[in-house]
Amino acid sequence: MKLLSVKPWRFHFLVLVSLCFGLVLAACGDNTPTAATGATTAAAGATTAAAGATTAAAGATTAAAGDPNATITVWVDDTRKPAITQFQQKFPDQASKIKIEVVGRGGFPGKVLLFNNTGKGWPDVVFAEPNLVAQVADTAHNYPLDLTPYVSADIKSKFAGLDDCIFDGKLFCLRNDLAQNVLWFNKKLMDQFGYTVPKTWEDYLALGLKVAQEHPGYVIGSVGDNQAAETFFGGSNCPLQRSLGNSQVLINTADPNCTRVAGMLDKLIAAKAVSKLGPFDPDFAKLGADNKILMLPAASWYGQYVFKATYYKANPTDGQLGVAEPPKWAADSKTYTAAHGGAAWTVFRNTKNPKLATDLILWLTTSNDYQATAPTYPAYIPAADAWHATIQNDKIYAFDPYPVLKTSASYLYPEWSPVRYDGLTSYAKIVNAGLKDGKTVASLMEPLQKDLVPLAQAQGYEVVTKSP
Repeated sequence: MKLLSVKPWRFHFLVLVSLCFGLVLAACGDNTPTAATGATTAAAGATTAAAGATTAAAGATTAAAGDPNATITVWVDDTRKPAITQFQQKFPDQASKIKIEVVGRGGFPGKVLLFNNTGKGWPDVVFAEPNLVAQVADTAHNYPLDLTPYVSADIKSKFAGLDDCIFDGKLFCLRNDLAQNVLWFNKKLMDQFGYTVPKTWEDYLALGLKVAQEHPGYVIGSVGDNQAAETFFGGSNCPLQRSLGNSQVLINTADPNCTRVAGMLDKLIAAKAVSKLGPFDPDFAKLGADNKILMLPAASWYGQYVFKATYYKANPTDGQLGVAEPPKWAADSKTYTAAHGGAAWTVFRNTKNPKLATDLILWLTTSNDYQATAPTYPAYIPAADAWHATIQNDKIYAFDPYPVLKTSASYLYPEWSPVRYDGLTSYAKIVNAGLKDGKTVASLMEPLQKDLVPLAQAQGYEVVTKSP
């Protein structure tokens, strides 16, 4: 449970910080692909609303109808715009009531504060990552509508990753897609070298050191951008952003779950088995083109969007890309994984047409004919099963990747939770920059702690720095 109350005396400071933060995010943007196109029918479990215009969750309690003729404004990026157009085509009598605006969602929190000050301008529906929804769900922004009355318990139970949308018991968004981390590997090379895909991080370390000795120049990972925080530290249940409720958050980079990651990475970096380049760096992409990437822990969308579109672009049909579940630490009783990307739909609490707004996001997230053609892994499980058909015969893969992706989605760990502070930017500023200067990951853990704590406090959190 994530509580988002902010003490009154911090309100003005929070407004200033959020405005500045929004401007920074707007400049940086987000390049994680999470959209889909295509639409004709609603998902099983949704029912057609009055006049066949929209769909609503089966069994959901009808909430305040508002004005069914009011126009709603939907904020999307270019990739998601066709999805709204598809909805308008499916339900033409509702088409004129939907205004589409292509907006960079990075500036969403700051813009909400401006709208709150002027008393106008709020969009009715926004496509944004759950961490951005968290940032507009505090008392200063007070943006999201509680979707609980509009979504049945049955529908909610069929989503993966929905914990990231629940704050203080309220459902503030519906997940569009997931970006669960997995272990991508080059099956042809692994077979050629006689290596076994590691199931634990200890095995991953041992194999990396062996690769460095036997096949120098090949890499098994990348730590050059902030995805490493989610891939490695999130996969270790490291408390960089563990919500404790009551507006408390645990940040402890000295926790053993953090230090074991730092120790592993330092050994692999020193051996040059893990690259200090980022996965989108042109020189790292060249490693992919030269067939030098043996393994790469990364998000589920890497198969289609990075390996197929970049690393294997010259030969995307050779069937060498394999995928395995994310490794676990031997001492852990279960596998943990975070995600890099995966977004959601949220609705303005004072929208004049909550029926249309909520019917729209229900259809967008649960419609098989929309989600089943998505380029990324749907969060709605029945839609994900339908989506399976889009990748199972793709010739880039050595085998059908879907069973691994589906299992890995169940490992998403709710304690690596969305928070109101931007921990990834802090990680990039401290760790990624420090690595470029020749420092070790271990030596950067304390500076990261010192950067994260005031960042969280500025957003109204009481910070706990000692693990239970």
